[in-house]
Amino acid sequence: MWSGVIQLSFIFIPIFIFYIVYKLIRKRFDYLSTEIIHMVFIFYVFILVYIVWFYLPLALGYININVIPFYTIGGYVKAVFTGDISIRIAGVNLLGNILLTLPMGAYLCFNRVSFKKTIAIAILVPVVIELGQLLLHYIGFAARSVDIDDIILNCIGVLIGYYLAKKCKFVKKSKYID
Repeated sequence: MWSGVIQLSFIFIPIFIFYIVYKLIRKRFDYLSTEIIHMVFIFYVFILVYIVWFYLPLALGYININVIPFYTIGGYVKAVFTGDISIRIAGVNLLGNILLTLPMGAYLCFNRVSFKKTIAIAILVPVVIELGQLLLHYIGFAARSVDIDDIILNCIGVLIGYYLAKKCKFVKKSKYID
């Protein structure tokens, strides 16, 4: 766990410094709260990439690929009702995929991205995540399951995040400070 955090910091810190230098060169700063939200989002993206592509890879070799929509979700629901797994395990696996991309939807709303573009991003990002997992398997780097249900749940997460941010309206994008 800690080795992953250290590796991630070696990637994130230079990006963070680049972001600050970029803002200094352009002399275009948002209000502090807005800048903090941008930096937190950058950190979130790095954590997301780490979780979906590099954290706890399964043993190299066999990879589980599911292209049948709702097969995995239905399997978890059935397993909970038959007592094969606990509701906690199913919740972590299913809700975890939703919560994983929820901040992205909130950030898109914060930046006033249209709902139409948000839907496109909500579809594109999970597809890229799953294709990345498949590619990492084929190059022999890691083996993660590739599942259409993950795409569905991640897409739902982005849309819920967007909706919640739209309803809360607790943060509005500020204007630039020159």
